Amino acid sequence: MKPDKEKKMKLYRWGQSAYETEEDLRKEQEGLCDIDCSLELGTTPPESADIQGLIVTSKVSVDSQIMSSLPNLTFVLTTTSGYEHIDLEYARNHDIVVGRCPIARRDAVIDTSIAMALSLVRNLPSLHHEAQKGVWARAQLPNRNIKRISNLSIGLIGYGIIGRAAFRVWSDLGAKVRWHDPNVLGSFPLEELLSMSDVVSLHCAHTPSSHNIVCTETLNMMPVGSILINTARGKCVDMEAVTQATHLGGFGLDVFPCEPPELLSSYAAHPNSILLPHAAGYHNELGSSVANEVIDSITMWMENNNLPHVV
Repeated sequence: MKPDKEKKMKLYRWGQSAYETEEDLRKEQEGLCDIDCSLELGTTPPESADIQGLIVTSKVSVDSQIMSSLPNLTFVLTTTSGYEHIDLEYARNHDIVVGRCPIARRDAVIDTSIAMALSLVRNLPSLHHEAQKGVWARAQLPNRNIKRISNLSIGLIGYGIIGRAAFRVWSDLGAKVRWHDPNVLGSFPLEELLSMSDVVSLHCAHTPSSHNIVCTETLNMMPVGSILINTARGKCVDMEAVTQATHLGGFGLDVFPCEPPELLSSYAAHPNSILLPHAAGYHNELGSSVANEVIDSITMWMENNNLPHVV
């Protein structure tokens, strides 16, 4: 159903993330007003039957009960890359389009994943750990597997918006890059990718096929001294298997199956590890970037009844 051009499209913004300021929300509200939309901001579930579009954060659950209470709902747009908080089956069965906003965080996620990978490849956390013990570890260097970017083989799991951008950046830096994504033509077989990679970096959604894609079996396919990076989804990695994979050279994790993880300090005890509090996508302009992407996404909806990044 196309928006009625004779009146403003009614939208409801449910929730505000910690990084979003009142100025960010005002910018979003004014930008949507400019394209003939009326945006109501709220912290409680939507109640008006007139709502046509729902904008949400990852902190709320958009389930069948919520969507069924909005008879005129045409789309749900999450301000995040992930969409696990939305009942996709119900939405698809009732012709409700679900979209997401991956661009606002894309470059920050790539920056973080590459920063972690290079730090671990260069053994920086481990060398710092030695310094904290008062050890001048220069004599250890010949026994450490420290490579330059031009000698690295990178394996990306996931070749969507973030994975493709990561491929370009790693390639520009001079690394050899391969990728695995069963949904994209040209994908490397997973076993082959893992066995050839110095660094394996996850950039995939969490789906039934990617659940615990990094497990004991797949970790054993990775070479001795290789590095694991996960800035994608926590449930794509079996954490117990990672902690028991003593052949790994290190791991950098931004996401975990349960957050915050109960065993955080235990995971951090690995000398060549980097653990972040789901921070990879953050930057100091994130709130403004999200507002811009929301406006751009709904502008596209108003023009051709679709969203740019449909789930």
